[in-house]
Amino acid sequence: MNLRNVFGTQYSWLKNYNGQIFADDFLAAIIVTILLVPQCLAYALLAGLPPQIGIYASIFPLVAYALLGSSNYLNVGPTAVISLMTAATIALIPPETRILSAGALALLTGGMLIVAGFFKAGFIMNFVSRPVVSAYITGAALLIIFSQAKHILGVKVESQTVFGMIGSLITQLLEVNVLAVGTGAVAIALFLLVRKGLPYVLVKSGLRAKWAKLIARMAPIVIIVAFVCLSAIFDFGGESGLAIVGEVPAGLPPLSFPNLSVPEYENLLVPALVIAIVAFVDSTSTAQELASRKRGRVDTNKELLGIGASNAVAGLTGGYPINGSMSRSAVNFTAGGKTPFVGLLVAIFMALTALFLTPALYNLPLSVLAALIIVACLSLLDFRSIWRTWTYSRADGITAIATFLSVLIFGVQWGVLVGVVLAMVLHIRMSLTPHMPLVGRFTGTEHYRDADRFIVETFETVKTLRIDDSLYYANARYLEDRVAKIVSDHPQMTDLILMCTGVSRIDASALSSLTEINKRLKSVDAKLHLSAMQSVVRERFYRSDFLEKLSGNVYLSQHDAMIDLQPEPDWSQFSDHIDIH
Repeated sequence: MNLRNVFGTQYSWLKNYNGQIFADDFLAAIIVTILLVPQCLAYALLAGLPPQIGIYASIFPLVAYALLGSSNYLNVGPTAVISLMTAATIALIPPETRILSAGALALLTGGMLIVAGFFKAGFIMNFVSRPVVSAYITGAALLIIFSQAKHILGVKVESQTVFGMIGSLITQLLEVNVLAVGTGAVAIALFLLVRKGLPYVLVKSGLRAKWAKLIARMAPIVIIVAFVCLSAIFDFGGESGLAIVGEVPAGLPPLSFPNLSVPEYENLLVPALVIAIVAFVDSTSTAQELASRKRGRVDTNKELLGIGASNAVAGLTGGYPINGSMSRSAVNFTAGGKTPFVGLLVAIFMALTALFLTPALYNLPLSVLAALIIVACLSLLDFRSIWRTWTYSRADGITAIATFLSVLIFGVQWGVLVGVVLAMVLHIRMSLTPHMPLVGRFTGTEHYRDADRFIVETFETVKTLRIDDSLYYANARYLEDRVAKIVSDHPQMTDLILMCTGVSRIDASALSSLTEINKRLKSVDAKLHLSAMQSVVRERFYRSDFLEKLSGNVYLSQHDAMIDLQPEPDWSQFSDHIDIH
């Protein structure tokens, strides 16, 4: 990879940077930080880690992405899906090494993404279909909601699958903490109220819709502060037995290499690979969506480097795997953030939080953080998308449903792999038997369509087989079988035209099959013709002797072929008597 190409335009935004842009970035950074503080605490707890780990993952990693990423709006840091994947990975690891393992997981994830970035592997984004991503996020969101029920009920649940969580929760229904249920339920209601109702009220009062949405986004911090005050005043964490955040160590994150053995790193390789794929796909999808709104674009290879570097830095500074946050990035965009400098400012604000504000978090109830996560995940549930996919395409629908169920049954770390593998298998299966209909002409026109779907003109002696996909080793034999069936069904056929409008590539195996088809047609006194070939395919034929051995001709268009090959009309059916009356 040419580093000059990677970094040549990296900081072009600095050329026109001015005071007004700084003011916009500064305001956006404040708003994003207000949203990030409670989220990073909640997601760290979701990952099964102490709350300060979420703060650590929200400082220096943001600097790394701002320096190497390609998006002006993406905000990286702890997110719900990656946190749940981290929790699933470290759940079976001894408690004393979980923090180190989380850092090692981030380091491996970052290393894989950086290597992929240097090899320009951004194309892997194309292998993960949108139905898979949508179904995966829906399944993960549902799994996260169930995983937070333990904090709402005040019980302990160890399972990493939905059905295991449900079973564990049912067995502990008589042990629920009433105060946890009360604070959690009230928090959920308040979070939903400010999200759904507050923007409407503010707009009705005359506030612009943009600012109404931003205020509604920041309102949860007010709710959290209120619960912290109530918890401190009434000592929720004392005799009431309500689980609270407790002491959060103050100070900046430590710079250290996760000191684990080689076998321990080896055990983290597969989870790191899965997290790397999800982090890249999720982050890049968000970055592309926001860039398109400003008629911009993101460089997927630079995104690999940016997200990889931020994860590697997270692993070296006491954090855990991170990716781009959809909610915080959208807030950054809506708040008027203009450049990656927003990320640097957010990192500074989070560093100040780590230094001076952690004591204020002591009395924060875990049930309130769980409520924040649940409400955030409700917006990620998109069952309509799965249904639309199913009604439009059964193959894509099967992939989406399988991905969704895999997340619930096997856990979040396997859902995306099941979806990607199944999507590729179904695609390969479909490409093994591409659409190859016999076609005919609409009478009096130059238009040719499927003979089994339209009333078209056909001839027993001349048949046209339209190939609607590229020909390669996997479907070459299918073409041979298709031609053999045509020969068997139409004994009067003297000419077969392969209409190649949909063929953009013919590999060596397919060329061998065409040669064999040409030979077999010769043996039954029939000729093989080609029509409507793309120039790139025709030019490649000249590297072989196929055209020299071709029994028929190569026609520029299908109509040219039919004009040349169609049989003469049977004039005997017409009378030679001319009626002049």
